Amino acid sequence: MLLPVLTGVWLSLSGALGTELRRDGYSFRPPDTFRMTRWERYAGSHAGAVSEDVTRTRALSAALTDGEGPDAATFLIAVVDGGFSASPSERDAFSTAVVQHFQRELGVALTPERVDRVGGPVPRVEVLGTLREAGQVRTVLVTGLASEGRHAVVTVSAPAARWDAMAPRVRASLETFRMEAPVTGVISKRLAGALAGALAGALLVSYTAWRRRRQEEGPTSA
Repeated sequence: MLLPVLTGVWLSLSGALGTELRRDGYSFRPPDTFRMTRWERYAGSHAGAVSEDVTRTRALSAALTDGEGPDAATFLIAVVDGGFSASPSERDAFSTAVVQHFQRELGVALTPERVDRVGGPVPRVEVLGTLREAGQVRTVLVTGLASEGRHAVVTVSAPAARWDAMAPRVRASLETFRMEAPVTGVISKRLAGALAGALAGALLVSYTAWRRRRQEEGPTSA
C-alpha cells in the first residue's frame, strides 16, 4: 500500500499532475495533460454516474480530455447522492453496478478484467475493463471513492495501446481526490430534531407562563 502513495507523491512533485480542480464539493489534481472540455455535450448526462440504486440523485459533474479525436483519453467525474464506504461487501456490488451502467444506460458492453479495493486516505473500489467503440478497443477504469453523504465516481477511458503509459498518472491523480466537508450551516437530522424539541419546549413554557399571567390579571381587571 505504501508504494502507490510514494508513486503518487513522486508524480505530483515531478509535475505529472496538473493544477488542482475544485468543483461541486470535491477537489483533485488531474494528470497534467488533461483539460476541461466543452460542457454542452455532457450537460444533464448520467455518463459515469454509477449507482446500485438508480433512483438516487446523480449526475456527471466534470469532463476532461487530453486531446481530440479517437485517440484521446477522457476523465469523467460524477457525483452520486448517498454514502459509499468502499468496503469488501460493496466491492462486488459496485462492480455489478458498473457493468449494468455501461450496458443499460450507455448501450455498450464493458468486459471487466479485475476489481480491486484500494486503501489509503480515501479508500476506493476500482473496476478495470475493456470495451470496443467505433472499432477501437479502449481500456476503462471506473472508480468509486469512499465518502459519507454523497460520493464521487471517476471514469477514465483511453485507447488500450495508451493505457500502460497513462495508468500511473491516473492512479496518482486518484490519490489526490478529496470530497470536501459539508457546507457550514447544514445540520444533521438528529441535531435538527433536538433543536425542534428544544424550541417546542420553550414555546410550551412561554405559553404556560402567559396563561398563568392572564389568570392572575383576570380578577384584577374585573
